[in-house]
Amino acid sequence: MSAITALIDTTPAAAAIQPFAPNLQLIKSPESENESPFSAFFNAALNVMNDTNSMVATAEQMQLDFATGRMDDILAVQMAMDRAANAVNFTSQVTNRIIESYREIMRMQI
Repeated sequence: MSAITALIDTTPAAAAIQPFAPNLQLIKSPESENESPFSAFFNAALNVMNDTNSMVATAEQMQLDFATGRMDDILAVQMAMDRAANAVNFTSQVTNRIIESYREIMRMQI
């Protein structure tokens, strides 16, 4: 086990950090008969947005706890901030590509 892994495994707040976008399964067949592919995609997108919002809220709370002295693990705070920044960047890139795809479809001549 490396020193970084040992350091990360011993941090108490590391257990609270969740993996990025665990519910992201965009290429999945609808589970029920009446669920359309669009609604499955829409639900997956909502789950990603909710995951992003919870990561940002967790990072902000950890920053506040660190600033007030209730938490002294700067590594966990930095990891949560980086994870939240990556989640926001990912969500923004996906949103931009969806919007660009929609615009491209609207420009098509029929």
